[in-house]
Amino acid sequence: MQDGGRVTEDIMQVVSPPDVFSEISLSNRSRLSEELFIKLRDAILSGTLPSGYVFPNENDLCKRLDIGRSTLREAYAPLEAMNLITRTRNGTFVNDAADMRNTMNFDVIAQYTDPVHIMEFRQILEVGIASRAALKATAADAEGLREIVRQMEKHSSSNAALTFYDFEFHSTLAKITGNELLLIALRSIQFSYEKFVFMAFQKNLCVQSIKDHNEIIDALLQNSSAKAAQTMLEHLAHVSRVVDSSLADDKGAGQN
Repeated sequence: MQDGGRVTEDIMQVVSPPDVFSEISLSNRSRLSEELFIKLRDAILSGTLPSGYVFPNENDLCKRLDIGRSTLREAYAPLEAMNLITRTRNGTFVNDAADMRNTMNFDVIAQYTDPVHIMEFRQILEVGIASRAALKATAADAEGLREIVRQMEKHSSSNAALTFYDFEFHSTLAKITGNELLLIALRSIQFSYEKFVFMAFQKNLCVQSIKDHNEIIDALLQNSSAKAAQTMLEHLAHVSRVVDSSLADDKGAGQN
């Protein structure tokens, strides 16, 4: 017998499987794998599915949840990418909690995080970035940011270009702080950041965003930490309102 099989058998003898699957109800038939992923992720991170838990046989689990094997495997894939589970030919089991914390891919987690949490993360991070950047910014830094805004104006008809330059603006602010950890933290959610910003630009955020960016630059030119923080807070509030509206529209369309 392979070592993986022996390990799996040992785990099965120790861990008593909780009956969490009886509580899983998949309601959105068009997004089954994503919904199942979220439910399993939450169960693992909360400890409801503990370290060492061995999942039921794929065929049995698919019958129980009334889903296809491709749907189950699509749900497993991001769990495996996040190092929450290990899949072998002999079964799928939950990884050790310490291993999860040490190697989980933050960007993967962010992609499946509630949009509200993404915006909260941005607010906490980027208000601080703006405040710090205002203390460090030079006239040359401000001009570099102005050029990014000019590119946004030039490409105002392209949501993809606007999204690119928007992230460039915010990541440049992080660079101005001189603190590489702030830039890394912002880049760690780039995929999710751009997904929601693109959504906002589809809802005509462009004019407001350009106005907000220019006001942030004005605060930097004054080296006003408080003003930079306030203008960034207001900017993110504008983005959040548009994203919330777009998500509500999508949810309503999905229920029709």
